[in-house]
Amino acid sequence: MTKVLDIYAEIAELRAELAHCILTRKERRESQQRLEELLAEAERRSREAEGA
Repeated sequence: MTKVLDIYAEIAELRAELAHCILTRKERRESQQRLEELLAEAERRSREAEGA
């Protein structure tokens, strides 16, 4: 259960970072890519939980 909360905490942190921090293009691209990966993982886990 902790890992699920960790994913959502990291998603929230990345969203805040992207919205409010001054980032280089590289940092922004890396943060956006990580956010997309986490959102996909959260969606996958959500679908698994519904099917279980």
